Amino acid sequence: MAGDLILITGVSGYVGFKTLILALEAGFTVRAVIRKAEQASKLQAYARVAPHMDNLQWVVIADLSDTHSFIPHLVDVTGILHIASPVAIEVLFIPEPDRYEANPLQSGDYDRDIIDPASNMTLSILNAAHRSPSIKRVVITSSAITLISFAWMFGPAPASPDLTLFTADDINSNIAGPYGSSIEAYFASKTLSRIATRKFMEEEKPEFELVNLLPTVVFGPDELAKDAPGLVTSGNYLALGPFLDVNVPQMMGATVHVDDVARAHIDALKPSVQGNKDYILSSDAPDGFDWEGAQNYVGKSFPEAVEKGTLKLGASLSARAWRLDIRETEKGFGWKFVSFEETLKELVGQYLKLVAAEKE
Repeated sequence: MAGDLILITGVSGYVGFKTLILALEAGFTVRAVIRKAEQASKLQAYARVAPHMDNLQWVVIADLSDTHSFIPHLVDVTGILHIASPVAIEVLFIPEPDRYEANPLQSGDYDRDIIDPASNMTLSILNAAHRSPSIKRVVITSSAITLISFAWMFGPAPASPDLTLFTADDINSNIAGPYGSSIEAYFASKTLSRIATRKFMEEEKPEFELVNLLPTVVFGPDELAKDAPGLVTSGNYLALGPFLDVNVPQMMGATVHVDDVARAHIDALKPSVQGNKDYILSSDAPDGFDWEGAQNYVGKSFPEAVEKGTLKLGASLSARAWRLDIRETEKGFGWKFVSFEETLKELVGQYLKLVAAEKE
C-alpha cells in the first residue's frame, strides 16, 4: 500500500486536494491529474504538499472523457481515485448587500453540459483502467443523492415523518427528463453515472475491483481557502450561512466531514475493505444532525465571536430529514465519522481565523 503509485483526478478541488494531501502523508507516490499546467505550481506551494514533492508527479489531461489520454499515465499505477467532476455546482461569496448567492451551472442543454459529461468521464477512467493490467482497484466519488429523487429531497414535506432507511444498495430510478433546473439535472447525472458504472462492471468484468463512495453534503475546513469569502462556498455556505445572518436554501439533512471523505478514498484502496461494493459516507446516522444542538455547541465554543456579533445565533435551518444506514461503511472501514457539531466547530474556527487575519 504505502509506497504504491496511485493516480488521483480532481486534485484542484475541495475533496480532491484534501485526498492528495492525505495520500502523500500516508506514503503513497501520487500521479496527480490536472487540466491546466499552471495549476501545478499553485497546488504544490501549499505547506502540506511542498514536503512531498519527491513523491508527486503532475499529469496534464485537458479532456478527462478521452480514454486514450489516460492510458500512458497508468503504467505501474495500482490504484485510481477518480474524484473529478465535470460540473461545479457551487455557492459563491459576492459583495454586499447580497453577500452570498447560489451559482449553479447555467446551461441551455442539460444533456450536453451536465448529463453526458458525468457518465463519459467515469467510463473513460474505467476503460483506461481495463486496459492497464497493473490496476488493482478503482475508487469513484459518486454521491448519496443517487439514492433518492430530486422530488423526494426538494418536494413538499411529507405530512408525517418519513422513516425510510436508505442503504447503499438503493438507487433512484426517477431520473427521466426533462429537467427543471441545472441542479435537478446534476442529481440525474450522478445517478446515471452510477448506473453506467454498474453496467460496465457487469458487462466488461474487468480484473480490477471497484469501490463507489456515496458522500452526503461535504463540508468542513478547506485547505485551499485563503480568505473568509473563499471558505464560504458549497456545503460550507449552507452550514455557515445561518451564523452570518444569511438565508440559505433548504439543506439535505445529512452531512460528512471533508477529512472523512478523503480518508475513505485512501482506505478504499486497502484489500481489507471489500471491493465491488458501494459505501455511504455520512455522519450522525441514521437520523441526521441536530441543528439546534450544534448551534448551541458552536456558541459555547466561541463566546467572544458571538458577543462581538461576528457569529449570529438563533437562526433556523431548514433540512430535509434523511435517514441513512452506514453500518456497512463503519464495519468495512473500521472507524466512525466525525459528528456534525464537531465538523461545524472546526469550520467556524477556520472562518474566524481567516476573518481575524483579514483585519490585521
